[in-house]
Amino acid sequence: MVRKRGSRWHYDFMIRGVRYRGAIPEARTKQQAEEAETKERLKVYERRYGKATGNTLFKEFVEKTYLPWVRSNRRTINDDIIHCN
Repeated sequence: MVRKRGSRWHYDFMIRGVRYRGAIPEARTKQQAEEAETKERLKVYERRYGKATGNTLFKEFVEKTYLPWVRSNRRTINDDIIHCN
């Protein structure tokens, strides 16, 4: 559904209980706003049903992303390291 609030058009829709909403500043007419909403819906569907993103194992994520973050941002890291091993 598209609505005009002030001078801007906004879209608002739900897919499987998840709400998606936002402004469409480039839309000047209701038709343009509806076309933009359709494009946003397609983006949601492509992310959900389209190409699969990389299959990162949890262990790889912990070693490459989480533990370096813990070491640089947390004061006490012992518990985090123990729980990850």
